[in-house]
Amino acid sequence: MTRMEMNLATHPFGRSRLFWLASGVAALALAAGAVGLGMAFFGSRAVPDEMIATQQRLQAQIQQLATEEAQLRAELGDPATVDVYDRSHFLNQLLTRKGISWTRTFADIEEVLPPRVLMMQIRPEVTYDNDVQLEMQVGAETWDDFIEFVTTLEGSDRFGPPNVRGYSPPNENEPYFRFQLTVSYAQQL
Repeated sequence: MTRMEMNLATHPFGRSRLFWLASGVAALALAAGAVGLGMAFFGSRAVPDEMIATQQRLQAQIQQLATEEAQLRAELGDPATVDVYDRSHFLNQLLTRKGISWTRTFADIEEVLPPRVLMMQIRPEVTYDNDVQLEMQVGAETWDDFIEFVTTLEGSDRFGPPNVRGYSPPNENEPYFRFQLTVSYAQQL
């Protein structure tokens, strides 16, 4: 029997020691990082006292504003307040309409109205932007007469483009085509 001798100096174990050492160091570093992240996460979950105080203060303000809103809604819903508002709105509308010069309006319409078109009804409306809209009902003997009127309105510097809302054909009681239209009117109030 021959005996084998093993010389560790001439036959080293290889690089497995280095691998296990590096793996252990990496595992310890990862574990330390995980512990650090966990502590940071649980430490940041606690809400600071000043943030809680700010939140409570804001909640109190919201509650106070809600109470004030309820009081104001009750005041505005009061029938006496509604009557005053309606009356002032009516008077403001009346004053605004009074500011529209009918003489100037009819003179401007007369400039653009063809001879074979009749003005049957006119109603001014003042928008919230203080622009004047004229709602008109006109009668025309033919379509061509009405088209001439619309073309003249479009070319005028006093009137905006007309918006034709409807028409009705002639019948045995009314010999004219009737057209309803709205047009903006550049009269200063």
